[in-house]
Amino acid sequence: MNAAIINSAEGCIQRLAASPPSGGQFELSISNSFTFAGKPDIVGAGMAVVLDKILGMGYEPDGFEQKAGFRSYRYKKMR
Repeated sequence: MNAAIINSAEGCIQRLAASPPSGGQFELSISNSFTFAGKPDIVGAGMAVVLDKILGMGYEPDGFEQKAGFRSYRYKKMR
């Protein structure tokens, strides 16, 4: 996946559907102002939806790194 910063849960799901990850690992850059259903994702519901999609694709979380304005989330293939 490319390193473009993702601003919404809906956009992230669309990106994953259009360009599924391949290989052993991938990263997603998620904006600090990430939204779900057009509203700030304060409680993390949008990221929960995204994580459910990623788990269904056979990947699991592998940490993250806080950067200026976004977090870079890492995922790896499940064993």
